[in-house]
Amino acid sequence: SGGRHYFESETLGAPERDLLGPCVEAGAQVGLEVHPIIGLGAVSATAGEGLYDPGPADEPLPSWALNWPCAAWSENRSRTCAVAREMMETYRPDGLHMDYLRYPNSLVLNTHPCRCERCQAEREQWLGKPLLDADDLQNPGTVYQEIKMRGRFVKSVVHGLREVADDAAAPLSLAARARYLKDAVPEGQDWVEWCAEGLLDFVCPMSYNPCHDRFQRFVAEHTGLLTGVGTPLFGGIGRSSSLGRIDAQEMAAQIRHAAAQGAEGICLFHVRALEEEGLAVLKELAEELK
Repeated sequence: SGGRHYFESETLGAPERDLLGPCVEAGAQVGLEVHPIIGLGAVSATAGEGLYDPGPADEPLPSWALNWPCAAWSENRSRTCAVAREMMETYRPDGLHMDYLRYPNSLVLNTHPCRCERCQAEREQWLGKPLLDADDLQNPGTVYQEIKMRGRFVKSVVHGLREVADDAAAPLSLAARARYLKDAVPEGQDWVEWCAEGLLDFVCPMSYNPCHDRFQRFVAEHTGLLTGVGTPLFGGIGRSSSLGRIDAQEMAAQIRHAAAQGAEGICLFHVRALEEEGLAVLKELAEELK
């Protein structure tokens, strides 16, 4: 939302405008659940404090990385939970959905671990120095400890949001990184562990991909990871995402495949890309897959 918020909040101040209230009201009228999103986004950090610090780079880094609140800051963690509690108490939505609940993308993070003052202070305790050098980034033990540190900070936010959801008797879910070991774990988002510990009521891996074979591999991996865990899986289908766009027929094929593999639902991204043809296909599938 470009640093703006669209719900009433004493913590954040005046909103751009209130969209959450009308969404919850409209949902109640038609029997549609509304689960607002919360995470380590623009609501977490203020005035440039507590942001991920990549340190010097040979080439310009993505602007989104430079504006990413770091989970090592207790202020960011508590602020995120405080805003979530305000949303749940003010609007009484049907659930709470976590997104961007992690460190920045591993594409940047793997070569530029955070150098903010809180991450440096934490490393002093387990590494004996504040910064990782090139040799450290090649040492499996050091990388393990670094990832464990990130995971501990991010997971503490999940525990806080779990408490908020429980107090509201509402489910807590997650838009999870699709590449579990390549992205999710290094970024501190060990969603399989969170599921195993009962922190999530359902999980929505973002397995968006216009390639049907790649989508199938994602679904197979995710269902395998959750075997025996019991957390409901919602297959993530990218109608239109950064990876590309699929037509209504491919959307239907991916929905059928996810259902056949045991997914209890789908997470479709995003609604503006549906259009009339897509809505008609969804209506047909709703009847077919009852």
